[in-house]
Amino acid sequence: MIILLGENFPLRAYTKLRQEGFSLEHILLGQRGIPDTQIMTRLKREELLFLTQDEDFVEVAPDCKANIIWSQVSQSMPIDKRVEIWVNAVKEFVSKKWKEKFFEFYDDGKLHPIEVTKT
Repeated sequence: MIILLGENFPLRAYTKLRQEGFSLEHILLGQRGIPDTQIMTRLKREELLFLTQDEDFVEVAPDCKANIIWSQVSQSMPIDKRVEIWVNAVKEFVSKKWKEKFFEFYDDGKLHPIEVTKT
């Protein structure tokens, strides 16, 4: 499964996830500045894992083929600690089969599945 990192994730997270053996893309690398609508179209079309820090993607979650993980990790935390939390969240996600498609997590790094329904 491809992991797509939203543009607010530092390249250090991309590098660490690649070192861990994950297949991933980063919006910053070749797609910087693309409109959210283009990302949302891709999320509806493709089965991938999207990590975002942007609340706007919560609304699209019910219509997606993609799984979405919304990070709410404190930006004041040192970057190495945030990267560790993000990597562990991805590892937790791939370690089991989830029926949910949308998750959020905080500084504790634990995934919290969220049921998002169409309005």
